[in-house]
Amino acid sequence: MLMGGPMCESCGRPRPGATEGRFCDRCADARGTLLPWDEVHRRLVEEEFMARNGMGRAQADAAAREALGRMPAWKGRR
Repeated sequence: MLMGGPMCESCGRPRPGATEGRFCDRCADARGTLLPWDEVHRRLVEEEFMARNGMGRAQADAAAREALGRMPAWKGRR
C-alpha cells in the first residue's frame, strides 16, 4: 500500500480512496477489466516515463517493462 491506500496491481500507482477493484483507471476499462498489456505498457511509457520523467523512448520502454514485470497482474505474462 502506498500513501495510505491500495496500489494498482498492474502499474503500481496509488489508488487513494479506492474501495473496490484491483486496477487504476489508466490500466482498466470502465468495468474495471484490465486492459491488454500492450496498451498499459504504451501508456506507462508515454505518460509516465517520457512525459513526466523526460526519458527517451528506449529508456522509457525498458523502465516500463521492468516496472510491469514486478506487478501481480503481469507475473508470468511477459
